[in-house]
Amino acid sequence: MRTCWRTVLAFALLGCHVVRGDFGIPPAIDGATAIQQYATNVINQASEVENSYGNIPLDGPVPAFNEAGEALKAVYQRLVDLLNPIGQSLRTLAVNDVGPVETLFGDTDSKIATMQTFITNASPALLATVQAKVSVNVRNELFDILTSINGSLGSLKSSLTALRTGVINARTAAASNGGVYTSSNIQNNVKSTLVFSVQTAATRLQANLPSAMYSAQESVRTITEANQFVETGVRVASGDSVNELWESELLRDYQRIVDFNGELEALVNSELPLVTDRLGMFAADFGVLVGPLGTQYGEVSSVFGQIVAGTELNVLNGYKTLTKTATGFIAELLVQFFQPIEPVIRRLAEILVQRTPYADYCYATFYPKVLQYLLSGEMTVSSCLDIELGRAKALMEALLEVIYELQFFLEDTNEYLHICYRLSLFDEQLASECLQEHSDFSEVIPCTAIKEYAVLLQLLCKEVDSIRFRLWACMSRDAPDYPILASQLLTDIETCRISGPFSPV
Repeated sequence: MRTCWRTVLAFALLGCHVVRGDFGIPPAIDGATAIQQYATNVINQASEVENSYGNIPLDGPVPAFNEAGEALKAVYQRLVDLLNPIGQSLRTLAVNDVGPVETLFGDTDSKIATMQTFITNASPALLATVQAKVSVNVRNELFDILTSINGSLGSLKSSLTALRTGVINARTAAASNGGVYTSSNIQNNVKSTLVFSVQTAATRLQANLPSAMYSAQESVRTITEANQFVETGVRVASGDSVNELWESELLRDYQRIVDFNGELEALVNSELPLVTDRLGMFAADFGVLVGPLGTQYGEVSSVFGQIVAGTELNVLNGYKTLTKTATGFIAELLVQFFQPIEPVIRRLAEILVQRTPYADYCYATFYPKVLQYLLSGEMTVSSCLDIELGRAKALMEALLEVIYELQFFLEDTNEYLHICYRLSLFDEQLASECLQEHSDFSEVIPCTAIKEYAVLLQLLCKEVDSIRFRLWACMSRDAPDYPILASQLLTDIETCRISGPFSPV
């Protein structure tokens, strides 16, 4: 039975606790929960502003844009830092049934006054920095936002002052009535018009914040796009993609020569000793023919050694020099090609960050044109390099052809001598003819190989010496047009900045 009564009492107490007061007095006031919701909305929207300005880039490739971002972030951050306490204090005030009234209203009033003081006294310095680092357009945009917020705060402050007076009057009347709040007391003192006035002011404050959030988002968008635009130009100017194409193609050919040269060296080391052993197997009667062959193979071994060593030292170094020379010249070409367009890229990016009246229109109009300039210059360099890659590949194939010939000779020699040796076991005449034929064939191999190799080395040296001239001759056909085009783009962009879609561009 006691347990049952305890349960009933607990429910009764819980039920009594649900009945709460507002604005620091026990009675519940119609409209207080709406004010609480508006205050929550202010906090939430301030959080959205914070989330937006948190994405403003501060470490982009252009220091001026980083400084612009810092100037903008300082304004948005101060705005959020001052709005949040107002929203939190107003939310607490709306549904507080403990009081004291003076403390609750005084806290909200103090936080409103702090923000108003900032807007009046401190914000002009921050806005002056925005004007210097970003533009007067963005400065005016932020000034309008702060002015609107200040007006809403003034209305909210006045409305809360009137409501505070009404709540205190209601508390005084209740004290005279033994602490009992009557309906007429609330209706006469905490009038619905007073509550509605606070609601209206809180709604106005809430309505000011989307423009601040949009402003922060626009700051993120414009600075991010401007940074990406500049980075695109820097990437093209660096020549990384062009050099990557050039180096990767030549590296592939370079590796083929390394591999084939290694195979030739292994073949020389394995086959020539076998040839020497094979020659030693012939009977003394064949000494007249075998002796000169031994001398020839000594020369072959020497020539092959020279070619293997020369390929490692001269040919591969020649390819390295060819690659390095072209890479350096590509960088020079791209700098000359990029210099005229760099001011255009910088100016168009600046206009976007400054958010001038026609900024988005001008950016949308001229971004493709600047990109086309960059790509066309890159394609011109690439097409000239394609020609050089073709020449380099042809030279590489000729070098490999010499190595092929030496490989084939070595692979066939041992087998051919084996045939001659078998003939010598039963037919001296046929064996002698076989050896003589092989001697005649082998005699020209060292001389032919070294001559071909020397010619190819000369060609490689000429390629290295003349590649700069050939690339310049290839590029010079289009090079004079780029500064003219860049200058015209810069002029057209300035015209667009002033006149927008009404400019004759």
